This record gives sequence, structure tokens and C-alpha cells, in this order.
Amino acid sequence: MSIIIFRSVKAHIEKENWFAVGVDFFIVVVGVFVGLQVENWNEAQTLDNRETELLYELKKEMENSIITTNQKIDSYAQVAAAGKRSLDFLSSNVSCETECWAILVDFMHASQWQALSVKRSSYENMRRIGLPRKSAVVDAVEANHAQVDAATAVFSSLPYYREIVRQLISNEAQLFYWNNYYSLIAGVESYDLNCANGVTEDSALETVEAIVQHPEIKPHLTKWYGAAALLAISLDVQNTLAETAIEVIEAELERR
Repeated sequence: MSIIIFRSVKAHIEKENWFAVGVDFFIVVVGVFVGLQVENWNEAQTLDNRETELLYELKKEMENSIITTNQKIDSYAQVAAAGKRSLDFLSSNVSCETECWAILVDFMHASQWQALSVKRSSYENMRRIGLPRKSAVVDAVEANHAQVDAATAVFSSLPYYREIVRQLISNEAQLFYWNNYYSLIAGVESYDLNCANGVTEDSALETVEAIVQHPEIKPHLTKWYGAAALLAISLDVQNTLAETAIEVIEAELERR
């Protein structure tokens, strides 16, 4: 096409037909303009389609974060419950007698800790290429991530209670605990309350007495129990913000 136009312009110049030359240039300019417009439209359409795909991925990521957070809520609820039973025992000032192993298991359950971070790779990948373009989507997701970061920061360090109590429990008892009272399946931790003895009653009694007599156990368990018990409130807010973000993403997808 460009060769034809060039030949036409050359012929018109040779004939000094300046009007025809002007028409030829006008055709060229219009052609270039239309071509650029089509190219820009194609690029915009490609970006829109890509953003739609990524928004679906982002929605799935937010849904998965709620599932993960609910799993952490359940796990920490078990930790808090074990911590409460352990504190009640410490306050009772009585011997564990024939229930020493069950009490020992509770002290171990209460020492469990999990990181609270959630996956956000889909969102981070979108931001690297300037997406999402809708500020409402960005604001909603960022609000959720801010809540996640706040909770993660508070629980970024292992509780000191965990370090103390595990120093007092024998390797034999801990190994039996890990094999029978703890499970990690698909990233989900759970803690069994089945109280089949893992060591002799005398050994369990000796360990429980050592724990009771340690001066730092009760204050640090109290601190850790309070944090674990209140965690559900923070994580509930986190899930509420995630649900809001999902609604905003769905609204944007419907608009498209």
C-alpha cells in the first residue's frame, strides 16, 4: 500500500498536481492515525483481558486467605484452651496424681505457635505491572494486608513460654507427643487430646512438678495465653476485610 502511495505522490509531483499530492498526504496521515488507533485499541483490549484474568486469580487468593486464617483461628483456639487448662492447674496448687500425662500434654499444646502470614503473590504480581487499575480494589486489598501485617508483627516472635517449658520436658515425652498428639496435614496443624500415656506416671509427675516449680512458667504462660485468646478477634477482622475485598473484586468483574 505504501509503495502505491509513494508512486502516486511521485507521479503527481512530476505533473505538478499539488492538489493530488495533498490528497495523497492526507490519505497517508489518515491511514497512520487509523492504524495507531487500532493498535492502541488492541493493546487496551489485551490489557483488559489480562487484568480480568488476574482479578479472578486475586479473588481466589483472597478466598484462600480466609480458609488459611480460619485454620489458624481453630489451631490457636486449641492452644488457648490448653493454656487456660494449664493455668487453672497451676493455680489449683494440687498434685496431678494420676493425670500427670494429660496435664503434660496440655503444657505442650499451649506452647504451640504458627506464623500468621497469608499468600499474596497474585496481588504483588499485579502491582508490579500497574494493576489493578481500579483504586477501590487496591484500597480494599491493601486494608486486608495491613491487618495481616499487624497481626503477623505481633506474633512474629516465638513465645518465651515455649522455650522454657520445652526445656523441662524430656526428649522421650516430646517425641511421643509429636508422633501421637500433633499433626500437620496440608499446612493445617491440629492437636489431639487423647491422653494415652507416653511416659511412666512417675516420669510425667516429675516433669509436671518441675514445670510448676519454675518461677517463669506461670507469668509467661499467662502472657502467651492472653495473646492467643485475643488473636481470634484480630483474625476475624482480617477475614471481614478479606470478604470486603472479594466483594469489591466481584463488583469490578461484573462491571466488565
